[in-house]
Amino acid sequence: MKRSSFGLHGALLLAAAAFLAGCGGGTQSSQGLSSGTLPLSLSKKGQGAIALTMPHYEQRAMHPDRSKSSMSPNAKASKRLLYVGDDSTNDVYVYDYKSGALVGTLTGFDGPYGECVDRKGNIYVANFDAGNVVEYAHGGTKLLNTYESGGTPIGCSIGPKGQVAVTSFDPGEVTVYPGGNPSKGTTYSDSSCTYLWTMGYDSSSDLVGVGETSSGGRAYCGLLSGSQSMTLLTTSGITINFPGGTAWDGKYIVLGDQEAGGTFQTGLARVTLNGTTLTFVSETVLSDDCYNNYVDVVNPFLVGKTNTLFHGKQAKTVIGANLWCPDGGQGEVGFWHYPAGGLPYKDLGASVEPYGEGVSIAQ
Repeated sequence: MKRSSFGLHGALLLAAAAFLAGCGGGTQSSQGLSSGTLPLSLSKKGQGAIALTMPHYEQRAMHPDRSKSSMSPNAKASKRLLYVGDDSTNDVYVYDYKSGALVGTLTGFDGPYGECVDRKGNIYVANFDAGNVVEYAHGGTKLLNTYESGGTPIGCSIGPKGQVAVTSFDPGEVTVYPGGNPSKGTTYSDSSCTYLWTMGYDSSSDLVGVGETSSGGRAYCGLLSGSQSMTLLTTSGITINFPGGTAWDGKYIVLGDQEAGGTFQTGLARVTLNGTTLTFVSETVLSDDCYNNYVDVVNPFLVGKTNTLFHGKQAKTVIGANLWCPDGGQGEVGFWHYPAGGLPYKDLGASVEPYGEGVSIAQ
């Protein structure tokens, strides 16, 4: 499946739409995906489920911006910075979180995707096409560390002990760097998770993610605290239609669903982990009033009063790079109240093709 100029996820959705249209599953408008165009599966017609991610794909040629990264003096003075990757320009744009003013640009990326932030406020950005994750200080332009991945890194997570976990989508695997040491990575995988969306840590150092089997079924993989191998987790009451990234909200593990309830909205399923079983608790649904109400957040980022939520209160805000807003199919970054969800209380037309974002709080 070819990854076209409008990005990996858009190519996947349009290809799936075309496939379904050929089966009588709907049509595609000239302006993008129309409401009701893209069913999650063909199971209701007795034809079995299909994966909407990539069983086969080709990476498009990427041309990183080789100009110099820059930060305005306002970046250093900003208590909170919002970082947004743009896959169409291969840059990461830096905004003052409160005002939304652009205060800097980081360059030289190859398909910037999911992001994570450590306790000090250092920002980590996954380079999907370069096969690594890079680290920068809050408001800084100097590359601090590079974490290599043997696959296609879709996102990252920082653990309560400073672990840096880099998730590769294909092959589905995660590389963990204890203490954030880029020279001591160990890679883990499970054959059930052929493809794997961003894994996230809980407060006990359990690492959880949602994957897909080679036939398009769901698989829930975990690298449990102290374990030396990946574990296939069982579930209770959980339905993820189109997987997204996993995060920790200060109290619960949060599993992303890019098509919550079979609709073109994003869901955040709160779950608990007991032994090797994930159990559903409740869900936040992110909606919007643009482009047929389509909300597609690949890597939701939960924001609290500290950079990590392992020892603080539950998150109050979720930020998501919505690939299909505003009308016309250009992306923006939405701000939703958490866990209320619903319509965003603020948005930032920050990127043509955003796949990830992160908030760094100065220490």
